[in-house]
Amino acid sequence: MSDPYSTFVQSLSKAVQPRGPAAAYTPVHVIKALLIIESSKSVGRVMLSRVLGIGEGSVRTIIKRLQQQSLISIDSIGGCALTPVGREVLGQIKKGMVSSGSIDLSGMGVTYPSFALQVNLDVSAHSVLKLRDVAIRWGAEGAIVFHFSGGRIVVPSITDDLSQTSPSTHYELMSRFRLQDGDYVLAAFSHDVTSAEMSALAIFLYLKGIQ
Repeated sequence: MSDPYSTFVQSLSKAVQPRGPAAAYTPVHVIKALLIIESSKSVGRVMLSRVLGIGEGSVRTIIKRLQQQSLISIDSIGGCALTPVGREVLGQIKKGMVSSGSIDLSGMGVTYPSFALQVNLDVSAHSVLKLRDVAIRWGAEGAIVFHFSGGRIVVPSITDDLSQTSPSTHYELMSRFRLQDGDYVLAAFSHDVTSAEMSALAIFLYLKGIQ
């Protein structure tokens, strides 16, 4: 029998598109919903709709699917909470994600709101251009990949030592994250921080094979 994580990830590959031309939601929305539910004691459909930026009908479908897979429970007033199975599945999804948060990339000429994820995954097998494309498909203006190696922050195809080319950005990353050798920081920037966050999450999930 498949473990809950595998079953859930396989379910994400199924169509999430209702009858009509446009997809109502994507696997990124579903996993972001789980992250929101995890961070709240109980969260309702209206709040999820607002944060995810999709309609309440789509959120209702997401909630139904998550409940059917025993990942969430729903209380008497419609609030959602993770079940033990939900915590197990989300823990597997988050494996490799170390930290996250808004960051200032103005030292690299980026004036848009930016959001970054620190990960300890092997990103080297993936083209930076491909990862940027993933972010742009999610509405980002662009993305930057940072790699902490040998005590230096490297930006592939841009600089071998960020401290020399953009000291302020180097300071921002070193003070914001507790970087360990081999870690990557996946940063996306967009017109609003919510879009930047969803774009960075989309890159992370792409690296995990979840699209």
